[in-house]
Amino acid sequence: MPNKCPLSTPEFELIRQNHSTLVSTGCTQDFCQSGRVIHTDEPRIGENRSLAVVEKEAEDYLKDLHREGFFLDEEAFQVRLHFALYEIRAGSTEGIIRESQERGTVGGVWTQTPGELEFGLRRAWRNARKCIMRSHCEELNAKMAVELIHAVSEAFNDGNILPTVFVFPPRTANNRGPMIWNDQILTFAGYEITDGSTIGDPKNVQLTKAIIELGWEPPQPRGRWDVLPLVTMAEGDLPVIAELPSHLRALVKIRHPKYYDEFEELDLKWVAFPALSRLGFDIGGVQYTATPFIGWFMDAEIGVRNLGDTFRYNVLPDIIQALHLDEEALEDVNVDSFGDLPEYQQLAILSRAQTELNYAVYHSFLQKKVTMSDSLTASMKWNRYDDDFQKKNGYRLPSDPYWLAPPQGSIIPVWHRGGAPNYQPKPMICRHVQDPLKAWEREKSSWPMVPAKLFCAAVLKSLPAPNGSSPSSSEATLSPQMSSKDMSVLMKYEDQHDQLSLDIMDIPASIVESPQKALGGQQGFGEVTPSSIAIYYCSAGTIAEKLAVKLYDKVKAFTKESRNLSLKPHTKSLDDLDASELTPNNVFLLVVSTTGTGDIPANGTDFADMCKELLKTGRPEATKHFKYALFGNGDSRYTTSFNHGAEKVDSLLKQVGGQPLIYSPFAGDTALQSPPWSSLTAWWAQVESKILDTASDYICPSVPNARPTLSSEVPGEVPEVVVPEKYIRHALELRDKYQDGRLVTTNPRFHEVGQGSLRATIDVGAAPYEPLSCIQLLPLNSQTKVDRALLALGVPASCSIQISATENPTFSIYLQKFTDLEQPFLDLSWLERIKNIPHGTPTKEDLSKLSVLDALETLFHKGMVLRFPTDMDLVRKISFDMPLLRPRTYSVASSLRFLSERSPERVNNEVDIIVKVYQRGRFSDIFLRDVDTNPGQAILKFQFVESIAARRLKYDTEKIVPLVAITTGAGFGPVRSLLQERISIVRNAVAAGKPLPPRKKGISLFVGLQRSDVALATDILVEAASLNIVDMFFMVPSNAEKVRVQDKMRMETVATELRKKLVAESGMVFVCTGPVAAKEIASTLENIVGGRAKKILGTRYIEEVF
Repeated sequence: MPNKCPLSTPEFELIRQNHSTLVSTGCTQDFCQSGRVIHTDEPRIGENRSLAVVEKEAEDYLKDLHREGFFLDEEAFQVRLHFALYEIRAGSTEGIIRESQERGTVGGVWTQTPGELEFGLRRAWRNARKCIMRSHCEELNAKMAVELIHAVSEAFNDGNILPTVFVFPPRTANNRGPMIWNDQILTFAGYEITDGSTIGDPKNVQLTKAIIELGWEPPQPRGRWDVLPLVTMAEGDLPVIAELPSHLRALVKIRHPKYYDEFEELDLKWVAFPALSRLGFDIGGVQYTATPFIGWFMDAEIGVRNLGDTFRYNVLPDIIQALHLDEEALEDVNVDSFGDLPEYQQLAILSRAQTELNYAVYHSFLQKKVTMSDSLTASMKWNRYDDDFQKKNGYRLPSDPYWLAPPQGSIIPVWHRGGAPNYQPKPMICRHVQDPLKAWEREKSSWPMVPAKLFCAAVLKSLPAPNGSSPSSSEATLSPQMSSKDMSVLMKYEDQHDQLSLDIMDIPASIVESPQKALGGQQGFGEVTPSSIAIYYCSAGTIAEKLAVKLYDKVKAFTKESRNLSLKPHTKSLDDLDASELTPNNVFLLVVSTTGTGDIPANGTDFADMCKELLKTGRPEATKHFKYALFGNGDSRYTTSFNHGAEKVDSLLKQVGGQPLIYSPFAGDTALQSPPWSSLTAWWAQVESKILDTASDYICPSVPNARPTLSSEVPGEVPEVVVPEKYIRHALELRDKYQDGRLVTTNPRFHEVGQGSLRATIDVGAAPYEPLSCIQLLPLNSQTKVDRALLALGVPASCSIQISATENPTFSIYLQKFTDLEQPFLDLSWLERIKNIPHGTPTKEDLSKLSVLDALETLFHKGMVLRFPTDMDLVRKISFDMPLLRPRTYSVASSLRFLSERSPERVNNEVDIIVKVYQRGRFSDIFLRDVDTNPGQAILKFQFVESIAARRLKYDTEKIVPLVAITTGAGFGPVRSLLQERISIVRNAVAAGKPLPPRKKGISLFVGLQRSDVALATDILVEAASLNIVDMFFMVPSNAEKVRVQDKMRMETVATELRKKLVAESGMVFVCTGPVAAKEIASTLENIVGGRAKKILGTRYIEEVF
C-alpha cells in the first residue's frame, strides 16, 4: 500500500528554516513539470548574476556552514563573511545580468577554502534530487586535460572506484568558464553512415563530428566501441584533444554465465565507470563550470538504458534473436517475425531480454572486479538514508521521482516512495547554460586559423596506470563505501586571483574549525535490564544490516529457551547506542563494516564521537566491564584496510571499558562470500557459549554451571551446514588464479624411477613464465576415483553443491578439484547420523586412519545408503568435512625462451620441473602413478608464482655478475632453468656477431645428486660449459664415503677462488637444497668469506629451501 503523503506545513517550515537558499523546481500552481526530463526554468551555471544575488548566496552559504558548526564562534563567522564580501565586490564588473537581460553590476568570485569547498560539494550531492546514490555524499573524494586524466586514473583505482569530483577554476564575470565537450569522460563515438544508421552510440553523433573536425582521427576500421578522446576548453583558450590512456579505455566485456556463447557473438561491451563531465556546481554564488564527477554504475544504467534504449544501442532485439526467446511464441501464433506478435507477448519477451542483459552486465562487472551497484541495493540504501535523515531532521531530502525510481519499476522499493518533497536547495549540481560545441562555434571565428592543441597517447605515457594498491572498503566490491576523510581538492586558480591581497587568502586557522557534534540526547534501546543482549550494525551499505537481522534471528532462538536472557527488540544502527546503556550487565553484538580508506561508516560516527567525549570527560569508570562481541564485515581485496573500520570501533569500545567475549574483531570477508553468512554462523557459534558464561552470574548464582538448552541441541534437529571459508577461498582461487594444464610426459617414466627423481613436462597452454620462477600444481583427483566417491555418496555427478552465492560447482567438479580424496576426513561427527549401518562398525577410530575415498567405500560396503535429494544436507556436511586439496610448489626447471627456440613448431608452451618421488606423495607418487596407469587422467591446475631468485638473478651480458650456485637433489631444477636461459641468450649474442663471455665470469656450480639422477643434469651442463657459462663445476653423486658438495667447496684452491668471487668481485650465491644441507652450506660459506655469510653478502645471498 502506498505511503501516505507526509507533505505538511510543519515539514515545509522545517525545510525553509534549514535552507537559506531555495530555487525553483519548475512547477507552479497551474503547471507541473514532474514529467519533464529537464525543467524549463531550473537554475544553470555559466550566467552573470547581479552583485546583490552573489553577495546574498555567499552570505547564506556561510550561514549554513556556521549552522553546521564550521566556525568557532559568531566573531569568526563575521570575519569570514567580511573577507568573502570584500572579495566579491573587488571582482565585480559591468555586464548583462541574465535574469533581467539588462546591464548592471555583475558579482565577482570569492575564493573558497578547501574545507568550505569540500562541504559545498558534498552538500550539493546530497541536494541532488535526481540522484539515488546520495547516501554516499559524505564519502566524496574531491580532486585541463593531462591533470584530469592523471587524477581519473587514481580515482578508478584498479576498479575499486573512489567517488571523486575534479574541481577546475570557477567561472568569472562575463565569461563562460572552463568547459568539457564530452558529457562523460568515457563515451563512445557515434558515426553516421550514408543510409542514416549509426555505428556506435547514436547519442554522440554530433560530438563525434565536432571532434573529428577538430583534428581527431578515428581508428580504422571504425567500430561500435571506439572511445572518444577527451576535449577540454579552458576559459579563453582553444579546445584541447587528449587521447585517454589504454588502461582507462579498457572496456568490460558483457558476458552471461548461462548464455556464454550467445553473448560472445553479440560482442557487447561498456566502459568501466561513469564520469559525468558537463555538470557543474553552484556553491555560495560561485559557479564551478568544469567539475567532472566519477562514480560507479548502477546495473540498469547500462543494461536497461545505455544498451537497451531504442535510441541508444537498442540491443534487445539482438538478444531476443541470439537467445531464441521468441521462438515458442512465434510457433504458438504462427507468425514469421517478432514484430507480428501481439503487444503483450512482445512486452513479455522484451522484459525477459532486458532481465538477461541486466544480469549479464552485473555479472560481468563482478567478474572484472569493477565496482557496480545493483538497483535493489541502491534503492534500499536511499530509502534508509532518507529515513535516517528525516528521523534526525524532521523532514525528507529533496526527491524527483522521475529520476529516482529505477527503470525496473515497482519491484524496486523506491518506486512506491511518493511522499518525498520535491524542492531544490543550494548548493546544487546543475547544467551549464551553454552547450560547449555551440560555444566553440561562436568563438572559433575570433581565433587565428591554427589547429587545436592535440595530446596523443604518447604524450600521456608518463601518467601512471593503476598501481595495484589495494584501497579500502568493507562491503563487497559491488556495494562500495567511501570515507568523508578522503577529500582532497584539486583547485587550479588562475592569474585573475593574484590581484587579491594575501590577507584574504590567508584566513587565520583559528577562525575555521571542523564541525563538532554534541553528545547526549540519543534515543537508544532505553534502560537495559540485566543479562540483556542488544544488536547494532554500522554500514553505509546493506550487507551489515542484513547480517544483523540474520543474527537477530539466531539470538532470538537462543534466548527463547531461557527466562533469564532477554533480547532487545529490533536491530539498530550504531549511532543509536547511548552511553547510558554501557553497563556491566549488558551484552552488545555489533556488525561493523569499513568505508573509504579504513574508516567507520557514517551511521557510526556519532557513536565514535560519543566514545571520544566519554574519554575526554573522564566518564569511562561508569561504563567499565560491559561485554561485547564484534563481527567485522570486511573485504580482503582491500588489503591495506581490511576491516579497519571494525578495528577502530573495537578500539573505542575497549577504551571506554568494554570487554570482548572472544577475540575481536572477528574478520568476516565478503571477498569469499557476500554476504558472509558462513562466517557469521562460525562467529555466533563461538559467541553464544561465551554469552552463557557471562550471564551465568545473573542466571542462577546458586547453581554451578547452570546452562540453558540451546536451540541447536533440540533432539532431532539437524544443525545448519556451514561451508568452511577455506572452500570458498579455494573456489575463488580456482576461478581467478589457476589455469588448466596437462602432464605431457615424464623422463624417465614413473614406473621406472623407484625412489629417485624425474623430469616432468607440463603443457601450460599460452601461459608465459619467467626462468627461475615457481609453479604451483593442484594434482586433481582422477575421474575414476571421483566416480567411486560419487557412488558411495549416492549423489548425481551433475548435482550442484552450493558453496557461495557466486560459486556453485557440481559434486563431480567439487570432488575432483576441491577435496583431497587421499587424506583422512577432518571430522567424523556426521557418522552418528548414518542410520543404516551396524552400530559401531566401523568405528570413528577405524575410519580416521583411512583416506576419504577408502572411508566412503568402507561405509558403502557396510550398508551406508544416502538417498538423493532427501539426505542432501548430510551429503554436504560429509563433503565439507573432507580435507582441502592443497597445491604443491615446484621450481621451474626450464626456460621458455630456450624451449621455444628449440621447438618453434610447438603450439602450446611447456614447462619442466624436477620431481623427487616420495611414497604417498600427492603429486610425486599418487598423481603420477594414476597418470602412468591411465594417461587420460593427466589434467591438473596450475599457476606460476614469482621467486626471489627470479627477481635477483637477471642476466645482463653487458654486466655479468659472478655467481656461485649450490644445489642438491630436485634443487637442480632452478639451476637447469637458469642455464637454459643463459644458453639461449649467449647463443643469440654469438649469432649476432658478439664473442663468447669470458669463462672467468661463468657460474661456479656445485651439484649433489643421487647416482640414478645424474642423467637429468649432464646434457645441459655440457652445453653450458661449451659456451663459457660455467667456469667451475663439481657434481657429487651419492656415495658410501658420505662426501657432500660442501666438502668440495672447502678444498683450498676452490675456497680461495670462491672467496675472490664473493668478496673481491661482489659475486652472488644461490643455494637451493633441503633445510639440513642449507644450514651446512651456510656454515661452509662463513668459513670461506670470513664471517656470517648472509650478513656480509646481504641480498647477494639467495636461498631457497624445500
